[in-house]
Amino acid sequence: MTFAALLTAVGCARLFVKYTLHNWRLEREHIETVELLASELVTNAVKSTGIADPHPAYTMLNHLTLIHVRLLLFDGSVVLEVWDIDPTPPVMQEQTLDAEGGRGLFLVESMSRRWNYCHPKSGGKVVWCEIGTQQRLTEDDTAEFPRVLPRRKRYTGPFHPTEVMNDPELLRRVIEGLHALDNNDEPKGD
Repeated sequence: MTFAALLTAVGCARLFVKYTLHNWRLEREHIETVELLASELVTNAVKSTGIADPHPAYTMLNHLTLIHVRLLLFDGSVVLEVWDIDPTPPVMQEQTLDAEGGRGLFLVESMSRRWNYCHPKSGGKVVWCEIGTQQRLTEDDTAEFPRVLPRRKRYTGPFHPTEVMNDPELLRRVIEGLHALDNNDEPKGD
């Protein structure tokens, strides 16, 4: 999902995560964890590349950058990726009791299995984290999503080409019937 690098992207990213993971049938506790981590990573992306003012002036909106949020579902985990245009690596700040901010990456590290960043070919950076999950599969889930998709069997019998009919009388009746449908008339019976 792509967002403008504004503070409103944080709430929108949380909704995207919540909706997507709910549709993937993850447990509520895992959804809440990924939501929190998404808000931290998106906030950092907005602060480094966007407009962090909660009420920006209209003239500030002329040079908006974008943030991309992506979710990947694996067996036993979800990976959250947040891309922004700033190639500067994320830095975890030293934690103090009286600090009012700077706990975003600390939360990411403590609440995820692992996290890191990379520099994609397109530029900028992707900060990602992996969150462990345990999906509850029901009988309906396994019936809906089989482990192995069914394969179509190759037909090995004799090949019979389709016969083409050339019946002008049949074509005339079809055309008359279509015209009758257009005109709400009853077709002429044969």
